[in-house]
Amino acid sequence: MTIDFHTHIYPEAVAAKILPAAKRKLKVAVPGTGSPGDLCSMMKAADVAGSVLLPLAKGQEDVNRLNDWVMSVAKANSELTAFGAVHPFMPDLETELDRLASAGVLGVKMMPLLQQVYPDDPRCERLYEALIKRKMILVAHAGRDPLDRPEIFGTPERFADAVQSFPELVVVLAHLGGLCMWDEVRRHLLPAGGNVYFDTAYVSFYMDRQDMAELIRDIGPERVMFGSDYPWEEPGRAAEIVRGLELDEAEKEAILHKNAEMLLGL
Repeated sequence: MTIDFHTHIYPEAVAAKILPAAKRKLKVAVPGTGSPGDLCSMMKAADVAGSVLLPLAKGQEDVNRLNDWVMSVAKANSELTAFGAVHPFMPDLETELDRLASAGVLGVKMMPLLQQVYPDDPRCERLYEALIKRKMILVAHAGRDPLDRPEIFGTPERFADAVQSFPELVVVLAHLGGLCMWDEVRRHLLPAGGNVYFDTAYVSFYMDRQDMAELIRDIGPERVMFGSDYPWEEPGRAAEIVRGLELDEAEKEAILHKNAEMLLGL
C-alpha cells in the first residue's frame, strides 16, 4: 500500500500558465498536467491508494477561493484528501481554519518561498497557536527553491527555531526537511523535537539513493512519509525509488503508508 503525502493540483488556467514556465526555467520534464484526473490516473497506474492535496496560495486573497476548489475536488474523488492553503498573515486566519476544520480538513500548507515569509517571524506565532488549538497539521516547503533564487525563507534553522518554540505543533517539512540543505537539516532539525515529520518529495533529483537512505536513517524512518510532488514527479517512479532504498521492509512500509495513516487518523 502507498499513500502520497505531497501532491499538487491546479485549476486549468493556472496549470496552463505555471507548468510551461517552470519547464522553461528549470529545463526539466514535468510529467503531470496538474489536473485532478491526471493525478488519479497516475495513482491508479502506480497502485497509490491515496494522495494528500497541498494547495499553494501566494497571496492572502487567494486562500479562500483555492480552498473551496481543492475541497470540492476531494469531495468528488474519495482517494484524494484535501489540506488547505493558508497565509500566516491573513486577517481572517482563525475563521478560515475553523471553516476548514468543520469540513474535516486535517491540515494546511504554508509556502515560505512563495509567500516570502520566514517561519520564525513572530507574526507566524498566531498561525502556530491556532493550529495547535485546533489539532491541525502544518505542512511547509523547506529549503531551497528549485529555481535557486538567492533568498531562502524556509531554512532548516529557521524552522527549528519555530518548532522549538511550539513543541506541540505537528509539522511536516517537505523535501526531507530542506531541499539541498541536508547538512543543515542534520544540524538544526534532527534535535528539534518529535512532532517534526518529513516527506521525500522531489529529493531524488538532488541526492542519490545512498545519501537518501542515510538521511532517512538519521531522521528515523518513523518520522518520514512518502511524497511524490506530483505533477513535478510521477508518483510511481518516486515510490519505486523509496522501495529500492537500503532500508528494511518495516521501515519502507512505515514511509510508504503507515506514518501517513497515523497522522491522518486512517
